[in-house]
Amino acid sequence: MHLLEAVDALGDKLLLCGDECEGIRHDRNAGVLPRSLFLERPDAEGRGCLAVGLNPGVSRPAERAYFREAGPTYENTKKYRMRLNDIPYFKRTRQVIDQLGLAGPILWSNLAKCENGPDRKELPPLQTLRHCTTKHLRHELAESPVEWIVLGIGWEAYRALAYLLPARGVIGIPHPTGGFRDFRKLFSDGVLLEGLRKRAAEAMRSIEPAAVWLGRG
Repeated sequence: MHLLEAVDALGDKLLLCGDECEGIRHDRNAGVLPRSLFLERPDAEGRGCLAVGLNPGVSRPAERAYFREAGPTYENTKKYRMRLNDIPYFKRTRQVIDQLGLAGPILWSNLAKCENGPDRKELPPLQTLRHCTTKHLRHELAESPVEWIVLGIGWEAYRALAYLLPARGVIGIPHPTGGFRDFRKLFSDGVLLEGLRKRAAEAMRSIEPAAVWLGRG
């Protein structure tokens, strides 16, 4: 099966998920859906990557209204996602991906697919992350080529992926919006620092899959 077809099938299953996980909000009638699974530039040549964050941010009223009107389908989540392609989270992360020479497809995802519940400010509960990763992310990983790099977006996502995926190359970066102060230190005049590029390149060609954090600390 072509990767795009495989991701579409996983996306359809994701939208049908009815698990009532702790700490998150999922309300189809209100237009609050599991999301953040999207294959960008599916026909691009070269080594691709999985770009994995923690979980999606709180949906905005316009987004919820769109899904109430258009319908809670995976096809509609893809259409809406295209509207967000150049928001800072994606644009800045893509800047790192491109400068690492990962010119192939990008499979955007998260450890947990649902946004936090209205009263939860911190991370999703650990068990929720464990459950969602097992139910959804592991299938996304299985469909993607093993030589693809897994990019952990933010410290918590990177740490989880580094432990979870000893057989995959994992590179971590500071969060491009929430941790922007640290993220911008990866660059000089818009160019990824040479030392960081070398560290990432060594990890990407290592015989034994490596996990490398490109931020401070």
